[in-house]
Amino acid sequence: MSEFLDLESQDGVRMPWNVIPGTKQESTNSVVPVSAIYTPIKPFPSMPVLPYAPLRCRTCRSVLNPFSTVDYAAKIWICPFCFTRNHFPPHYASISDENLPRSSSPSTPPSNTTRRSRNPPRLRSSFSSSTRV
Repeated sequence: MSEFLDLESQDGVRMPWNVIPGTKQESTNSVVPVSAIYTPIKPFPSMPVLPYAPLRCRTCRSVLNPFSTVDYAAKIWICPFCFTRNHFPPHYASISDENLPRSSSPSTPPSNTTRRSRNPPRLRSSFSSSTRV
């Protein structure tokens, strides 16, 4: 049991199985569904916090991550969600295949930002004021 807790404490992911079914038959025979529970704001005391804000996509506001495509010659990165081509800021001029920003590593560390996070938009009621009962 401790090995499962060790795996969960490593990156904040809990899975009922550590192996995904390899065939459709194995998938239909399994009683427990294949699933994962993520803990996105799990604190990691040993992980350093970056002293700068992450680079954000200008269209969808996602952040530069390991799944982003980076063109080192043109100094751009492509958002994996909306496929927008984003330019790196001037202080990323030395970016190369050997000199990557820390935010694009497979284990993305948290950033220390002074900006407040924006609240999600409010949901509108499905009833308008003219449809009173």
